[in-house]
Amino acid sequence: MKKILLIYLIVVLSIMSFSKVYVYKNNVVFEFKDLTASKVFLAGSFNNWDPTAQPMKKVKGGLWRVVLRLTPGDYQYKFVINGTDWKEDPEAPDYVPDGYGGKNGAFSLVLENGKLKIKKPEKQESGILSGKYSFDLKSKVNMDTYSFKSPEISHNFYLTINPKKSGMNFEAVLNADNSNWQLGISSIKATWENSNFIFGVFKDIQANKLLNFSERVEENKIGFFGILKVGDLKTGVDIYSQDNELKYFVSSNIYLSNILLSALYMPKTQDASMNIYSRIEGFGIGVEAKYSDKIEYVKGDYNSEILALEGTYDFVNKNIIFGGNYDDIITFSGEYSLENNVYNIESDLLFSIKSGFNVLIDAYYDNTNNFGYKLGMELNKDNIDLKLKIGNDFSGDFDDYYLFIASSAIF
Repeated sequence: MKKILLIYLIVVLSIMSFSKVYVYKNNVVFEFKDLTASKVFLAGSFNNWDPTAQPMKKVKGGLWRVVLRLTPGDYQYKFVINGTDWKEDPEAPDYVPDGYGGKNGAFSLVLENGKLKIKKPEKQESGILSGKYSFDLKSKVNMDTYSFKSPEISHNFYLTINPKKSGMNFEAVLNADNSNWQLGISSIKATWENSNFIFGVFKDIQANKLLNFSERVEENKIGFFGILKVGDLKTGVDIYSQDNELKYFVSSNIYLSNILLSALYMPKTQDASMNIYSRIEGFGIGVEAKYSDKIEYVKGDYNSEILALEGTYDFVNKNIIFGGNYDDIITFSGEYSLENNVYNIESDLLFSIKSGFNVLIDAYYDNTNNFGYKLGMELNKDNIDLKLKIGNDFSGDFDDYYLFIASSAIF
């Protein structure tokens, strides 16, 4: 009897399906095991969910495999058994609702240090509403009486509406500030995507994913865009209205092995000269530039899991702007004017005492021997953050002391 049960268990385990998604030589490999299947297909956002467009090859022992060349981005998929039976991946990196009561396998493909890696997509809030409230206070401290005077208080409230709809992404941000607590639309974006085309509309927000430059050229504009995907090449056109004139610009991305090349062309108009943006990134290093009658700026940056560095040379103002972050422990930024020999540098240190409690030290120095500092603490737990600092006002007052309170709540 025990032998019969053991044989039965082995048979059951052998016909149970398992799967695996991984990167091999910068290609994405999908594997699925099913001893009972006569044929298996892979359907997903990369082939417009066509149930027979991507056949998988049977390699051995009921193991089916297909290798795809994909560019960095977010993907969803399912396996289709015998061309009709849709099955979710039992071991997918993550899942999202499929709109029919089931779920799709999901993953994000990212480029890190020149290599493609699979990561779980960032978690989305379960509801269609999310938001943030922030409160900031700055008040001068009277050191003789230890009282506070000339308080400056600001509030901001953001409400984001993001309904979960299969095949589309919609986001509307409503904002109320200190001067007017009436909610108004701050920005809107909506995109529809399939394996060959992306269409989107935007208002005062960056929506076209091909635009990965320092300057956010879609902000302060209202318009729409379309992107055509042909293999590793993506080309897009943004059309918008500005100054009673219809304008456009063309953007493109191409992924070549370990390198991502990006370009943006804005034609000359009556009010503005031609602009060309270009960027190349790979192995964690990025270089970009802007040309308008002459080179306006050149920027270099480096990003790894714990270190981020960037520097920009502004040819117009002859400034060098730099900054960086190490493991969220130290952050620094600064600016140096070659023409006037004027510079400033600011650094922020964070020391974690225990989970949810940090000690903060900020420092500032410039070429006129202005030296300032702030000392404080941070409490962060359950989407609530509170920062309390006492020190100088880096915007210009290094002789007096101020109380700074910054708090925020995310829902």
